[in-house]
Amino acid sequence: MELGELNSTVAQLRRLELKLLDDISHLEWKESGYPQLWRFLQDVLHVTAQEAKRLEHHVELLCPKVGITGQPIPPRLPAARAAMAAGEISGAHVDKIATAVEVVPVEHAEQVEVDMTGLARKFNPTQLIHLGERIVDALNPDGRKPIERTVVDAQNTLDLYEHRDGSLSGQFRLGGEDASVLRALLSPLAKPQPQDDRILSERQGDALAEIIGFAADSGRAPAEGGERPHIAVTVSLETLQTRIGRAMLDDGRTLAPEQARRVACEAKIIPIVLDSKSQPLDIGETRRLADKRLRRALAIRDQGCAAPGCSRTPHQCHAHHIQHWADGGPTTLDNLVLVCPYHHRLIHHTEWTVHMDNGLPVFTPPPWLQRAG
Repeated sequence: MELGELNSTVAQLRRLELKLLDDISHLEWKESGYPQLWRFLQDVLHVTAQEAKRLEHHVELLCPKVGITGQPIPPRLPAARAAMAAGEISGAHVDKIATAVEVVPVEHAEQVEVDMTGLARKFNPTQLIHLGERIVDALNPDGRKPIERTVVDAQNTLDLYEHRDGSLSGQFRLGGEDASVLRALLSPLAKPQPQDDRILSERQGDALAEIIGFAADSGRAPAEGGERPHIAVTVSLETLQTRIGRAMLDDGRTLAPEQARRVACEAKIIPIVLDSKSQPLDIGETRRLADKRLRRALAIRDQGCAAPGCSRTPHQCHAHHIQHWADGGPTTLDNLVLVCPYHHRLIHHTEWTVHMDNGLPVFTPPPWLQRAG
């Protein structure tokens, strides 16, 4: 094979990769119920988590978008997209270009992208790393500013932003002593498990959620309104059964029926009997749906999340009712299965199903995913 023919084949592969990214960017994947694009791609394309996340990242960098009002939004790296469309650079080049662009001052970002793309046409990705470091150093020859004492001794701060779906995002800053305690708490919980698909930020997020649960269950959390921290969900049995309507949290926020069903799988339930005017007639005692005995038996049988290929440990899992208790499902070993929070959400919000076969849980993907395979 002539070198020219080889280069032509490589260029064609790069153009096809960009076409794949464009195709992915046009997918209505959120309708599937998957919480993240990379998880959707992992199941549809049968690729590793690393490859799926790479595709998601490159879609974000190279593909144009449409704004809420319909206005076109250009790609974040237009020069790199043009070079990849010409078959001149690879996805690995794009990663190195993005790294340099993200760390330079905003006013230099556009020119740095153009310069790095030009270098990517001539050098391999490893060489491009060192060239990018030179560009970054040239734009900031004095290095980072020394940390001021007032910054080191800053007070603890936490800024939260609430999204429409009830989730929270934000940023925080802890002083040195409190930060060391948090790191010590996060470290053992955020360690990667065998075949763990989660990146560090995802493991740390799950670890923080566990720490919040530990604090709520410790018995030492401050009381509010005479009660320890808890989540109260008011929902009619009809809504749980028909999946039509809304569930109400005690702070006035609402949940979709499937969210309420998911919470009910592993929640402490306080039965409240309502009359025809939705006025409370009777309030029962708190009861846990899966007690310690059942949890122990589930841990022995399922050895963690029972979903195929998942390596989450038993203490990181929820006890899911295969036939929901609202539909008459019993709280017994043959009607329960351990699933991690991600797969628990998948069962409740997508067409994934689980059933028992000879005493063991069997997971079935949605029909469209089986066709995609």
